[in-house]
Amino acid sequence: MRVYPVSIVFGALLLAAKAHAAQIQVSEAWIRALPSHLPAAGYFTLRNPGTAAVALTGAETPACSMLMLHKSSETGGMGSMEDVASVTVPPGGTVTFAPGGYHLMCMDPTPAIKPGAGVAVTLRFSDGSATTATFAVKNAQGK
Repeated sequence: MRVYPVSIVFGALLLAAKAHAAQIQVSEAWIRALPSHLPAAGYFTLRNPGTAAVALTGAETPACSMLMLHKSSETGGMGSMEDVASVTVPPGGTVTFAPGGYHLMCMDPTPAIKPGAGVAVTLRFSDGSATTATFAVKNAQGK
């Protein structure tokens, strides 16, 4: 009988668990480019085909110096924007990142953020998974 170190066994179990985790689906991904190095915003829809909730916990792209999860809201006629640590996608559900709600905030966009381009963005989730999607870059009017 062969004996394996605990770290190898644990690692194999962790990989097996990740292999069975539901893969979040990303659609309608785009970035709104603004002039003069103003922050850009990323929008998309997440779909969770799995049976357990999964949270989006972060995002990254080389096209931004920092990419953060944000939420815009309006209270009493006053608009505000705040950082959020995560956004939960319920099992079998969807969450849409759209103007006026959840979005990715791209600080200090690089020249890659120009209308007509496509930018790779990696989204990271609470189950340890990550997925990379191409975000179409659109102008300030979303075209």
